[in-house]
Amino acid sequence: MTVVIQRKPEPPTGEGHGPVSVAAATREKANWGGGLYKPRTPIYPKLAHGRWRTVKWAMLIATLAVYYVVPWIRWARPGAAPQQAVLVDFTGRRFYFFFIQLWPQEVYFITGLLVMAALALFLVTALFGRLWCGYTCPQTVWTDLYIAVERLFEGDRNARMKLDVAPWSLDKVWRKGGKHLTWLAIALATGGAWIFYFHDAPTLWRNFWIGQAPLTAYVSAGVLTFTTYVLAGTMREQVCTYLCP
Repeated sequence: MTVVIQRKPEPPTGEGHGPVSVAAATREKANWGGGLYKPRTPIYPKLAHGRWRTVKWAMLIATLAVYYVVPWIRWARPGAAPQQAVLVDFTGRRFYFFFIQLWPQEVYFITGLLVMAALALFLVTALFGRLWCGYTCPQTVWTDLYIAVERLFEGDRNARMKLDVAPWSLDKVWRKGGKHLTWLAIALATGGAWIFYFHDAPTLWRNFWIGQAPLTAYVSAGVLTFTTYVLAGTMREQVCTYLCP
């Protein structure tokens, strides 16, 4: 006689209970197996060298420079129009992009540009693999920057692994604390730079710190500070796995 010991119950299939939708079956399987999402396993990337790593550093610096510097580029415009090269002016109902000025009734131009940008992204991905994901995706850029900060405070791969399992001490506190404070500063700079695309940058910079900026500026900066800190600091590759379309 053969005795079969079933150590783990089989996942429910819906047999004998009538038709079951795909969504319901997925939920049942997730509950049986422990959830739809796998808890994040810490990854400790080692500092790499070589031509492609140099190219990646160059792309990181270039893309961050564009993001942070563009709102401060001045551009001569007639009358009382804001002297800013790139500006989404909701108050004046205009969009400025250097020598281009768009009005609300010309929104089809922006729609066309977005469609072409999406098609270009698909084409580049099809021809050259994950060129966008590896070098210019904002999630990749900010994650690389956060990892560089992490390496600066905690050392390379082996040092970070040892620090994480080590008991708390003054050395561990200042390294972890310094890292997270720097992360928050970068996140705040990220959120702050974004709001400059919607207001005259020098004016908003002065008003922001004295409490006279629009409420939307503070809310937007706060939301982007939080999301940058969470996505680049704690979620990282989970953003690509679960959130990226």
